[in-house]
Amino acid sequence: MLKEYLNTHDISIYSISKSSGISYSTLNDIVNCKVEIENVRAGILHSLAKTLGISMDALFELCKNDIFVRLERCNAEGFVEKKNKKFFLHFVYRDKEYEYELCPVKRESSMFINSIALWEMEKHILDIEMEEAYALCIKKEG
Repeated sequence: MLKEYLNTHDISIYSISKSSGISYSTLNDIVNCKVEIENVRAGILHSLAKTLGISMDALFELCKNDIFVRLERCNAEGFVEKKNKKFFLHFVYRDKEYEYELCPVKRESSMFINSIALWEMEKHILDIEMEEAYALCIKKEG
């Protein structure tokens, strides 16, 4: 989301680097989500927020990379989180929480992560429903 913010406000990484004194490579890693915001030194984040003219809280929100997904058919919702250079799907279905690793964070996967997450969520929900149906059949037979 930070990348979109910069694009919307017509701000380049180079200009931020010049204004803030933060190295271009560090800023590039932050903007392109190559580093988790929690692992960036507070001084760098403070300089970046000051240069952008926003609060630290606003900067943190811009740097969060959670993607929210909702599968209407199953009345399930969740989010995709980036951690350790991988995407993880978290969702709740029938009051139970699930977490699945989706794929590595790469340019190609990032472009389609919303679709990948919805597809994986539906697949896992169908597996859950099949297991429940199978358990009911076994219980009826027993």
